Amino acid sequence: MKKAYLHNIKHALDKGYRLCIKDGEEGDILVKTRGYFEAKEAIECMDFTTILWQTETSTEERDNGAKPFKTLAWFAVNLWNDADETIYDYAYNEYTKSWERQYFK
Repeated sequence: MKKAYLHNIKHALDKGYRLCIKDGEEGDILVKTRGYFEAKEAIECMDFTTILWQTETSTEERDNGAKPFKTLAWFAVNLWNDADETIYDYAYNEYTKSWERQYFK
Protein backbone atom coordinates (compact mmCIF):
# COMPACT_ATOMS: atom_id res chain seq x y z
CA MET A 1 0.00 0.00 0.00
CA LYS A 2 1.27 3.47 -0.88
CA LYS A 3 2.08 5.71 2.06
CA ALA A 4 -0.99 7.75 2.95
CA TYR A 5 0.60 11.18 2.49
CA LEU A 6 1.90 10.30 -0.99
CA HIS A 7 -1.52 9.06 -2.05
CA ASN A 8 -3.03 12.21 -0.53
CA ILE A 9 -0.77 14.51 -2.54
CA LYS A 10 -1.55 12.72 -5.80
CA HIS A 11 -5.29 12.61 -5.13
CA ALA A 12 -5.43 16.34 -4.33
CA LEU A 13 -3.43 17.32 -7.40
CA ASP A 14 -5.57 15.06 -9.61
CA LYS A 15 -8.59 17.02 -8.35
CA GLY A 16 -6.89 20.32 -9.27
CA TYR A 17 -6.25 21.57 -5.75
CA ARG A 18 -3.31 23.64 -4.61
CA LEU A 19 -1.43 22.23 -1.63
CA CYS A 20 -0.24 24.31 1.28
CA ILE A 21 2.20 22.39 3.46
CA LYS A 22 2.73 23.70 6.98
CA ASP A 23 5.11 22.82 9.79
CA GLY A 24 2.96 20.71 12.12
CA GLU A 25 4.44 22.18 15.29
CA GLU A 26 5.03 25.87 14.56
CA GLY A 27 2.44 26.34 11.80
CA ASP A 28 4.91 28.04 9.43
CA ILE A 29 4.13 27.63 5.74
CA LEU A 30 6.74 25.43 4.09
CA VAL A 31 5.37 25.59 0.53
CA LYS A 32 2.29 26.43 -1.52
CA THR A 33 2.36 24.32 -4.65
CA ARG A 34 0.60 22.43 -7.38
CA GLY A 35 3.65 20.18 -7.78
CA TYR A 36 3.93 16.62 -6.46
CA PHE A 37 7.68 16.66 -5.80
CA GLU A 38 7.62 20.08 -4.10
CA ALA A 39 4.87 18.92 -1.74
CA LYS A 40 6.60 15.57 -1.08
CA GLU A 41 9.91 17.27 -0.31
CA ALA A 42 8.29 19.78 2.07
CA ILE A 43 6.51 17.02 3.97
CA GLU A 44 9.58 14.81 4.15
CA CYS A 45 11.79 17.55 5.59
CA MET A 46 9.80 17.51 8.85
CA ASP A 47 8.50 14.87 11.27
CA PHE A 48 5.09 16.55 11.60
CA THR A 49 3.32 18.56 8.90
CA THR A 50 -0.15 19.59 7.85
CA ILE A 51 -1.45 19.31 4.30
CA LEU A 52 -4.11 21.84 3.32
CA TRP A 53 -6.09 21.34 0.12
CA GLN A 54 -6.97 24.72 -1.35
CA THR A 55 -8.94 26.08 -4.26
CA GLU A 56 -9.25 29.56 -5.70
CA THR A 57 -12.06 31.73 -4.45
CA SER A 58 -14.51 33.19 -6.92
CA THR A 59 -14.35 36.78 -8.10
CA GLU A 60 -17.49 37.45 -6.08
CA GLU A 61 -15.90 36.02 -2.94
CA ARG A 62 -12.77 38.14 -3.46
CA ASP A 63 -14.92 41.23 -4.06
CA ASN A 64 -16.47 40.54 -0.66
CA GLY A 65 -13.06 40.43 1.04
CA ALA A 66 -12.10 36.76 0.76
CA LYS A 67 -8.50 35.70 0.30
CA PRO A 68 -7.45 34.36 -3.13
CA PHE A 69 -7.54 30.73 -1.89
CA LYS A 70 -9.79 28.89 0.54
CA THR A 71 -9.02 25.69 2.41
CA LEU A 72 -11.23 22.71 1.65
CA ALA A 73 -9.57 20.06 3.82
CA TRP A 74 -6.62 19.51 6.15
CA PHE A 75 -4.60 16.43 7.04
CA ALA A 76 -2.05 15.98 9.84
CA VAL A 77 1.01 13.95 8.81
CA ASN A 78 3.42 12.10 11.08
CA LEU A 79 6.59 10.66 9.55
CA TRP A 80 8.16 9.89 12.90
CA ASN A 81 7.43 6.15 12.91
CA ASP A 82 7.84 5.50 9.13
CA ALA A 83 4.57 3.53 8.82
CA ASP A 84 2.24 3.46 5.81
CA GLU A 85 -0.49 5.13 7.85
CA THR A 86 1.28 8.47 7.94
CA ILE A 87 -1.90 10.57 8.14
CA TYR A 88 -3.03 10.45 11.73
CA ASP A 89 -5.81 13.05 11.79
CA TYR A 90 -7.92 15.01 9.34
CA ALA A 91 -11.06 17.08 9.02
CA TYR A 92 -14.04 14.97 8.05
CA ASN A 93 -16.02 16.42 5.16
CA GLU A 94 -16.93 15.62 1.55
CA TYR A 95 -13.35 16.26 0.38
CA THR A 96 -11.66 14.07 2.94
CA LYS A 97 -14.28 11.34 2.45
CA SER A 98 -13.40 11.32 -1.27
CA TRP A 99 -9.71 10.77 -0.47
CA GLU A 100 -10.52 8.20 2.22
CA ARG A 101 -12.66 6.11 -0.17
CA GLN A 102 -9.85 6.03 -2.73
CA TYR A 103 -7.06 5.31 -0.28
CA PHE A 104 -8.77 2.48 1.59
CA LYS A 105 -10.18 0.89 -1.59
